[in-house]
Amino acid sequence: MKRNFFLIIALAAASLSACKKSDNLDKPLVGLGGDTWVKTPLDNWLFKTFTEPYNLEVKYRFDGSELDPTKTLVPPDSAKVRPLMETVNSAWIQPYIKERGADFIKTYSPKQYMLVGSVEYNTGGTVKLGEAEGGYRVTLYNVNNFNKSNRGNVQQVLKTIHHEFAHILHQTTLYPKEFPLLTGGGYTADWNNQPIADAYKLGFISQYARAAPEEDFAEMVSIMLTLGRGGYETILKQSGVNVDILRKKEAIVVSYFRQTWGIDFTGLQTKVQQDFNSYSNPPVYSHIGFGKAFTNIVINPALTGGQSDAFNTAWEAAKAAVIAFTNPDVATLESLNITFNAATTMQLKANFRTANGILTPAVYNYNVTANNAAETYTFTLVNGDAFGALFAPMMKPITDFFSGVQKPKYFYGADAKVEFGGFEKASDATAFTFGTLNL
Repeated sequence: MKRNFFLIIALAAASLSACKKSDNLDKPLVGLGGDTWVKTPLDNWLFKTFTEPYNLEVKYRFDGSELDPTKTLVPPDSAKVRPLMETVNSAWIQPYIKERGADFIKTYSPKQYMLVGSVEYNTGGTVKLGEAEGGYRVTLYNVNNFNKSNRGNVQQVLKTIHHEFAHILHQTTLYPKEFPLLTGGGYTADWNNQPIADAYKLGFISQYARAAPEEDFAEMVSIMLTLGRGGYETILKQSGVNVDILRKKEAIVVSYFRQTWGIDFTGLQTKVQQDFNSYSNPPVYSHIGFGKAFTNIVINPALTGGQSDAFNTAWEAAKAAVIAFTNPDVATLESLNITFNAATTMQLKANFRTANGILTPAVYNYNVTANNAAETYTFTLVNGDAFGALFAPMMKPITDFFSGVQKPKYFYGADAKVEFGGFEKASDATAFTFGTLNL
């Protein structure tokens, strides 16, 4: 036994001796040093834009070990990464920073964005577009189909981003307990097989909102932010929608953001829309008009600066003419009220403030011709009421300004706190006016 033991030691020594003679022990071991690559301009941009200021890593190089091994997934196209992440920055990070400051994003943003080229298919026929994992990581799928010039495509991405961040916020501080009680009996694991009409009838903003209370909350937040006020109100205008329940959910969301995070939700919504609309044609025409989300616009240049020179010239001319006409009992042109009161008519009210403080309107009626293809309205002045007829010569600069082909547009002030609506002359983009949008 002893002899065999020494024989084993001798063989081991011989083996070590042979290793020393034939192998290069300085050769690096394969697979233990991690992946290495030369940084590209994209890597440098991602670092400067996300990692350095917010400690947020953007991981786009494919790593199957960090994804579901039972799913067939595709790596992201690097050419799609920067356009996508530019949108993430401008339509998610920057609006929150403008409302709450950079420290808010540093504190509550996920620490990693994982990008995947394809969607992840679920059982039951649904697909996964994104997920938030405990506030640490957000995974975005379907990167390879991103197209910044396609509003619907960008809207889907923005909705995913804001949906997942809403999860991070409510996982940090839960939404009020009253929220899920509003539609407690409507939640179902079979949500994808239920029609959207049923969701609306029960008081859900989408089919997926029925999956669970936390999904309901995240859907309310993300849809209100990415559809904007006009898109959201358009949903509520549809027949069969439980407006009462959705208004209550809306109020809870707005209150939660204000009381829990110190965020003006309307201001946040406006900032998201201002960015989104800067590179994607907004559906304003489908939001402003008879039977649409907004049927009324109030224009008061003293309260909404930034009017076009063409409108200001018309406004000041009319204002001066009214003062001269009403002297010595001076009346001042204070505001305009535009109302779509039928599919083919629009009413313009010019509101005069008299010396004794009384506000008196002069009414002008226009015929309306809608061009759905061009997304324009043609306004043709027909007549006015008795007061309107009396002031017609003085108000001609204003009534002429609104005559002709007009394109509805959204407008934003310097602080982007409110989304305004108005009209731009189809023949002259420098001639426009805008005011407060009303339902």
